[in-house]
Amino acid sequence: MMTPDPICVGPDTPGAEVWRTMSERRFRHMPVVDEDGRLIGMVSQRDLIAAAPSPVGPVGAQAEHPVSKLMRTALDTVGAGCCAAQAARHMLRSKRSCLPVVDAEHKIIGILTEADYLRLATRGAPPCTCAGVATADS
Repeated sequence: MMTPDPICVGPDTPGAEVWRTMSERRFRHMPVVDEDGRLIGMVSQRDLIAAAPSPVGPVGAQAEHPVSKLMRTALDTVGAGCCAAQAARHMLRSKRSCLPVVDAEHKIIGILTEADYLRLATRGAPPCTCAGVATADS
């Protein structure tokens, strides 16, 4: 149920480039890997926003810093054999919105996010008969 082969960046990638990729691809977390593909950190949109000199977003001096200065390195990870329920319990308990999935060599093979659980919860769900969801733009 994980998202396999996530887009990753190297530690020298500028924050602004990471922000652009995240915005274009519509995701909130990006693994940072070394030259051998081993996970060394994670950067989130929240990390990039926090590093911005103004509340408008990571545009400006901080955005050109390499992602290695912005990423988190204390990471919780799971192996591919971890059951989805155990990973979900950990995410809830630790208030994590994603968990990188790594192999025995700590190379990233996937990422497990809240969106993956939402897809699982709605897969095969019958059509709703409720009034629907009111969106902000309606």
